[in-house]
Amino acid sequence: MRPARSDVPKLRKIATPRHSYIAPTAREIDPRLAEPVFYVWVDGTSPIGPVSADQIARGVRAGKVPSDASVRHETEVFWADLIDQPLVVEALKDVSIETETPPPESLRTPCFLVWVEGSDPVGPVSALQIARGMRAGKVPADASIQRIDDFFSRDLLDEPDVIAALKAL
Repeated sequence: MRPARSDVPKLRKIATPRHSYIAPTAREIDPRLAEPVFYVWVDGTSPIGPVSADQIARGVRAGKVPSDASVRHETEVFWADLIDQPLVVEALKDVSIETETPPPESLRTPCFLVWVEGSDPVGPVSALQIARGMRAGKVPADASIQRIDDFFSRDLLDEPDVIAALKAL
């Protein structure tokens, strides 16, 4: 059962010296995402807050806030799923873009032809494009793959670059 609004404790603000140094951040945070106006609740625990959408997103990314947590804006009465709060979703996108490392060049280089029974080969495509196509249901797992410089084809799931690209997604 979700806690009532009156059960949510307010966190104390810690006084800081007036002339304290604040290190510049790597990115500027949208003021809407930095404002501590949300409370987070996980079943079986006490609500935490107020926290910002950016803090929630960083907590999700670090594995400290589960993706099935409930969130409530301080002006709202009812709790909602974390992904139903537009500001939290926007913050999640910002944090993901900031912390994602690009896949290796070998996975992004278009060097494969994909053969699906009954159709012409598609390509050249990269291992990452193949993996995205598989996740989207457009490339069947029983397709064959051939490197452009190879003479023989092999099963799609026998290609280490495709497996690595599937893991990277």
